[in-house]
Amino acid sequence: MKTEISGFAFFLCLTLLIAGVSYSEGTYETISYLPEENLEQFIVDRLNITTFRNSFGPARGPGMCYFADMGLSPTEISQGRIVFETESWYYCIEVVEQADVNKDGIEDLLITFLDDSKGGSYLTQYIYMLVCLTGESDLIAIAYGPSGNYSAESDPAMNEGIVVPWSERPR
Repeated sequence: MKTEISGFAFFLCLTLLIAGVSYSEGTYETISYLPEENLEQFIVDRLNITTFRNSFGPARGPGMCYFADMGLSPTEISQGRIVFETESWYYCIEVVEQADVNKDGIEDLLITFLDDSKGGSYLTQYIYMLVCLTGESDLIAIAYGPSGNYSAESDPAMNEGIVVPWSERPR
């Protein structure tokens, strides 16, 4: 058994060396399935809202996965920022970083998502790491603070539930 494992490990190392794969920081190529233009519209169209914490849960029915399914269209889109504002809710997505955050070879998006009930007490802001795994797949959250892979322990600037008062929120 030990010989089989050693043989497999040798074969795996040899394969990686032949393929020219290096795990040293900064020496790998990053694949991106994110668009070079109109990133904000891509987020609006392809972000699967079922993959991260938000207030949509109680209002979502089966098969409702996107902003459009919730009857939402952006009230503001600008460079790196998307706002959905209704009579009773305010949502804001801001792109923080576009890079291979978790060093897996696929480009990620770090966003903040502000989720605010105008008339109630629900108000949260979280950082989420999003990825699109193929050219046709949804944009999904694969990690989020504080309990995801990209967490407060790895980034002290990220805190759970950063509360932004209505009067101070970005417009």
